[in-house]
Amino acid sequence: MNSESIRISHPGFVKIREIRSSGTYDLKEGKLLRYFETKDSPGISALTLHLEGISSLNQIRLYSNPQEIAFFPDTFRFEISMDGIVWEPILQETGFRRLNQKIGEWNFSLVQAKYLKLISQVSEKDSSGKYKIALGQLDFGISGIVKINVSSEQDRFWVKENLIDQRPDYGWSSKESPKPNEEFLLLDLGSISRVNELRLLTPKTEPTFFPESFTVFYSEDDLSWNQLLEENQFLSEPGVWYQWRFLPTNVRFLKLVARQKEKKGREFYHTKIVEVELYATPYLSDLTNKPTSEPLPYATVLRSGLVRLAVDGENSEGVAVQSNDRRLRDSSTEYKGIVELAGDGEEKEGVVVQGNDKRLRHSTELAHGLVRLASNGENRAERVVQGNDDRLRAATTSSPGIVELAENGETKDGVAVQGNDDRLKIATTKKYGLAILSEPGGSEPGKAVTADDPRIRKANTEFPGIARFAKSGEDSSEAAVQGSDKRLKVASTESYGIVQLAQSGETKEGLVVQGNDQRLRTATTSYPGIVEIANLGSNASGKVVSADDPRLSDKRDPKPHAHAYAPLDHDFSSHSGFLKVKGNTEAAYANISPPPENHSPIYARNDSEKGAGIVGSARNSGVLGYGETFGVRGDSSSGDRESAGVLGLGKRGFGGMFHSRSGVALYATGKGIPSLGETGSGKAFFAEGESEFSGTVRISTGKNADCIARFFPVNSSDVISEGDILVMGEDGRLQKAKSANATHAIGVAVKSAALLFGGEAPTEGTHWLVAVSGVVTVNADASAYPIQPGNLLVTGLTGGHAVRVSAESLRPGSLFGKALTPLRGGRGQIQMLLCFQ
Repeated sequence: MNSESIRISHPGFVKIREIRSSGTYDLKEGKLLRYFETKDSPGISALTLHLEGISSLNQIRLYSNPQEIAFFPDTFRFEISMDGIVWEPILQETGFRRLNQKIGEWNFSLVQAKYLKLISQVSEKDSSGKYKIALGQLDFGISGIVKINVSSEQDRFWVKENLIDQRPDYGWSSKESPKPNEEFLLLDLGSISRVNELRLLTPKTEPTFFPESFTVFYSEDDLSWNQLLEENQFLSEPGVWYQWRFLPTNVRFLKLVARQKEKKGREFYHTKIVEVELYATPYLSDLTNKPTSEPLPYATVLRSGLVRLAVDGENSEGVAVQSNDRRLRDSSTEYKGIVELAGDGEEKEGVVVQGNDKRLRHSTELAHGLVRLASNGENRAERVVQGNDDRLRAATTSSPGIVELAENGETKDGVAVQGNDDRLKIATTKKYGLAILSEPGGSEPGKAVTADDPRIRKANTEFPGIARFAKSGEDSSEAAVQGSDKRLKVASTESYGIVQLAQSGETKEGLVVQGNDQRLRTATTSYPGIVEIANLGSNASGKVVSADDPRLSDKRDPKPHAHAYAPLDHDFSSHSGFLKVKGNTEAAYANISPPPENHSPIYARNDSEKGAGIVGSARNSGVLGYGETFGVRGDSSSGDRESAGVLGLGKRGFGGMFHSRSGVALYATGKGIPSLGETGSGKAFFAEGESEFSGTVRISTGKNADCIARFFPVNSSDVISEGDILVMGEDGRLQKAKSANATHAIGVAVKSAALLFGGEAPTEGTHWLVAVSGVVTVNADASAYPIQPGNLLVTGLTGGHAVRVSAESLRPGSLFGKALTPLRGGRGQIQMLLCFQ
């Protein structure tokens, strides 16, 4: 017999040396890939496998042939032997095919053998009328640890699966904690074995964080537990294997519980183990070399030990039901165990909903549970608002809830007036409400007159209301004339109305000339009207010269202004010397349109398509404009992109030069000019071609815009909000980061930037503005570790959020930024400097 311990913690499959059978098989590199056998009548098929030396095994897996599932055996048995002559049954199945399984897997106590045999019943006919059996691949060997549970995991590099990956660089680590905690790892071997040795590998780093105090427990059924060994004050070196040996013990489940102790000066605590190995022996006396009584053999369905085991589904008296009996096995959606399980989302009657049913899982922002949760602030149909949504929190004057509350007396747009606002209280003559009331008869500006004010009562000649009525003909100040006043009656030449009418030609003071007065008739040279017209050429005093008087004509040729006198109408080219024009005119000129002719003392208009209105040419300044508000103004209402209000061209020098003694030389605004009634487009400056700056370029922006950004296409199925970390997807589109320590992060989603590359988004709704450099506001998660200014940041497991990372845990290429503001716990937003590495 082989007296060495067998490592059972890691999978290991046994190779086949040769096969003996009357059927047809396919053996390749020590593995049986396919087997079938046909018979003329029902019978038994025997498949004998000669193994390579004495081999240890505790697991067998038998696959069906996908093309011939109907010929998978219904009743079969596995046997082992050391000499190929005497055989010991270890497994038997009856009625296996009715379970509708495509693969059979059995875990059992560790045994050793040189031969393995499969005995099958051949009972199914094929299309030719012969009886046939057909199998797929057959695997057997050491199953290894089939399941690992741990108390916590630090990150994606130090996870439980690393405990049996045989790599010395990474293992398992519990989550970092500011205080000592109790941590554990639980191993399931899949079957009971006689375990006699435990080995553990420590990390290579200093300190190792290997547990100093721990206890190891074992169990056969995960119900009853016993202590196996205990260590206190265990000192460990980096990168060293440690082993603990003990008498062979029946073990299926092994649990290590580490108890951390508080140490002065340590900032955080966690437990690290790189590798774990378990060893077992098939025979109790092999390693002890002590005389012991032979233990009772394990019971099987074919022989009794302490009891005889029942065949799967057997209902005989006095036999023990096995844990793999179909009546006790785990229920599935395909067949019943104790109950029949429902498929994910299945609503069939009589089936049991499983714990992993999508209808019972925790709702998240990304996946449905009983409902689907909305992201903070998300306004989308069929989403349930979460209790921590900003819109549900209590509204204050500093931050909104469902609304944002106004300060007392605040008039800001979009804020809700509170019930205790001074403007809503009842107004009095002493204090404001919506208004302040005036005292009766008061005339202070800004106060509201009350209904009982004496000025609102009906007025008469004795007492005033809003005004006091005057008596007929009364000439008092502050008295309103009534409609019946005699002064409002129709006036005549005999009596007053509002005025007294004059007789025709009457010149008495205070009388109004009537429209039929002889002095208003058309004047002639014979009799006067308003005036009297002089005869042609007459120099009579008091008479008006008529338009056809020969003295009003002037037929001289136009003369230059240098002449002592020139006619009013003359050729402008006759001017010589300098021209100075002064005047006062101010016709309104607000919008972008042709200016009115009387807007300035000089007006020039050219109706040709290519000419100019005014041209100035000089060796120094062609046109010089000075004004208290605008020196030179030019408007262009053309839709042509190349049209301009002011055009400057330079042959060798600059096309335009601007200077200011105390302010900026050039001011370009997209907001418009309110004094001219002009609203802007929002775009201030466009430079096409190479631009050169000599000196400091200062960009002043709004909140959260101190960054360089460009637009990227995003995955339309992601709900992205400002501050989310985005990573590159396989389809070339960005998506919200969902994995820890991601190395394919691109940037942070923002609403504005100090410097924008690439112009506007090509398609609205499918692109997001993404900051790639500078200072940004980022979503962060400090649930596990608080974030302090200067901490290194990487992507976390919470979608789109950054988390703190220690320098020793930093994965190459995953550094995303450095924190500039703190976050002590939970989720929130912080300022971060983008720095990729």
